[in-house]
Amino acid sequence: MAVEVNDVRKTYLPPGGVAIHALDGVDLEIDAGSVTAVMGPSGSGKSTLLHLVGGMDRPDSGTITCGGSEITSLSRAGLVSYRRSVGFVFQSFALLPALTAHDNVMLPVIPYDHDASAKVRAEELLAQVGLDGRENALPSQLSGGQRQRVAIARALMNRPRLLIADEPTGNLDSATGDEIIELLLTIRGAVGTTVLLATHDPRIAARCDAIVPVADGRLTSWVR
Repeated sequence: MAVEVNDVRKTYLPPGGVAIHALDGVDLEIDAGSVTAVMGPSGSGKSTLLHLVGGMDRPDSGTITCGGSEITSLSRAGLVSYRRSVGFVFQSFALLPALTAHDNVMLPVIPYDHDASAKVRAEELLAQVGLDGRENALPSQLSGGQRQRVAIARALMNRPRLLIADEPTGNLDSATGDEIIELLLTIRGAVGTTVLLATHDPRIAARCDAIVPVADGRLTSWVR
């Protein structure tokens, strides 16, 4: 899925506070099937950019086109449908602690599809991310890297055309972080999913096809 961001702006106004210009006229093109790193310090706007591309929020102005569809003009129902074509991976893993690894992976399809084939797909995805045999483990029984692998398997459950990862290695040590980025690159190579990730780690960004440095809500340069 190719992504085009044109003159996107987003401002937040905290109650009684000063306006925060999270994004200020951002233009960006992401090739289908690429792995792109949005890199910048905390508060630079990289997470806001990912949330807008993922349809989790709307910009104040500008357009975002994903896979040929302008998502900024979609209705609320249209955005819900669009988000089903996007996989999300978060720094905090966002696993439900009372559910097994297998059931966490099943979460995206439970409202729509929980037949035998979906259960088999969840098992296959866990094996694909290196967790064969850990299907019944609770998150508390898994390491940080293993929990992130469960989160990646969950993000792939709906066969997304776009995978968005917000600081996917932020809570991991360097060696485990390297394993996670290698896994994302392997998945891209296997199924052609476009990957857009936010990171503050130059080692992780260097493994990607393109680097988009962001500071104060603006793209400072664009490296391929």
